[in-house]
Amino acid sequence: MKNKLLFISAYNSSFVRNDLEILKKHYIVKVPDLVGKKNNLYDLWYSFFSILWGVLRSDIVLCWFADFKAYLAISAANLFDKRSFVIVGGYEVANLPEINYGGLLNKGNLKRLKYTLSKATKVFAVSEFSKTEITDLISSTDIKVLYHGLDLRENKLQKENLVVTIGNATEDTYKLKGLETYIKTSQQFPEYRFIIIGKYDDDIKQKTLQMNSNITFTGQIPQDEAYEWLKKAKVYCQLSLRESFGVALLEAMNFECIPVVTNRGALPEVVGETGFIVSYDDVEETVNAIRFAIHSDNGSEARKRVKDNFSLQKRELLLIKEMKGTDET
Repeated sequence: MKNKLLFISAYNSSFVRNDLEILKKHYIVKVPDLVGKKNNLYDLWYSFFSILWGVLRSDIVLCWFADFKAYLAISAANLFDKRSFVIVGGYEVANLPEINYGGLLNKGNLKRLKYTLSKATKVFAVSEFSKTEITDLISSTDIKVLYHGLDLRENKLQKENLVVTIGNATEDTYKLKGLETYIKTSQQFPEYRFIIIGKYDDDIKQKTLQMNSNITFTGQIPQDEAYEWLKKAKVYCQLSLRESFGVALLEAMNFECIPVVTNRGALPEVVGETGFIVSYDDVEETVNAIRFAIHSDNGSEARKRVKDNFSLQKRELLLIKEMKGTDET
């Protein structure tokens, strides 16, 4: 008989949905109504009682992101001697005051985060980079690297003179995603279209188009539409200041885009030897890397790296093995 699992995530990202579908194959999964709840007193109490009731009715708890809801869930699981797991997305353990980014900027989060990580039966990190950040906080926790995974369907590709990046061109993420470097770099490639997929602020868009009218802002679009751009792109850029993993990068590699990434966070860990690595905020290096990437034939190697290391099937095997290897009865 399958065990009952309480699945908690305040977000509905594609990778969260993938894990939910995986878990449904192996457990009877319950998902409390938490998404969209505001941080007022009523909703905090609502979340608390929903989580408490869910823990009482479950054998296992899994939290995607080590946020406040995970703190509540792990506290309840610890109180009632239930096995619990936390997947750390990365933001929770980030601290970048220069761009006002990271969960640790709020010092009040630190004590709760340490408790959550130390009391969980096992913690999953999305990369070796992220694992290092976690162990800097809690050295004794059982931490396992669990890479993101993709469904590796075959795709018909028709490459064009396109360079793509995915990231919001908004005030709060502009520097984080390295979009200023991306835009300056685009001026050196008049024969190529540069595509920015994601939300944008109107003033950033207008300033950008004044610099280079050959940049296209798609806005926030469905995943299938983003994939259509990646099928056509020769080069994918992820010029971020920090990435705990880089799911968009992985998706681009799966579509045989040549990756150009910064030497920050887990980006080199994902790319391996299949792409080009540059310094953050270095336009000259980025221009040269894109020139090499345009003439590279590493697209098939990029996809092979995804297939060998980052398949959804591989993630499923490791996730379930680690969860069921904790004295399950």
